[in-house]
Amino acid sequence: MGEGDPDFAKRVGQPIKPQNVMYAGLYDMSPVEWQIVERLGLRMATPSQLADDSEPVLDWLRSTGAKHVAIHFDLDVIDPSQFRSLNFAMPNITPDAFAGVARGRMTIPHVIRLLNDVAAEVEVVGLGITEHLPWDALIIRDMLRQLPLLGGGRK
Repeated sequence: MGEGDPDFAKRVGQPIKPQNVMYAGLYDMSPVEWQIVERLGLRMATPSQLADDSEPVLDWLRSTGAKHVAIHFDLDVIDPSQFRSLNFAMPNITPDAFAGVARGRMTIPHVIRLLNDVAAEVEVVGLGITEHLPWDALIIRDMLRQLPLLGGGRK
């Protein structure tokens, strides 16, 4: 939208207009995040608004007249009890390390339904998936690199 890191923003030739952006699945944002949403007039749908159906998002899509959509999917919108490869699952952190940071509340079936409903309404031309932090895979990779036969072991 032409905002954010100045070095990144100046590389964006055609920023997305705020009226063409909707946040789905967010809740409990920080005051700074709320200020941005309010200042830009961004549309939102909370997990509770999307629990039974996808209509808040589909109604917004219809109101824009969009035929194509690019989806930015932050995995941390998913309830961390259903998907653990998130920042909150970082090993060896203090229990209060993420105090005050909202955790996802959407279920995996809700996300699947929402994305499929959007795809049935408009053509999905892009899907970016972010916030994937596979801590266990990273730890086992580092461990295996130190074992004999696999990574050479101690020398």
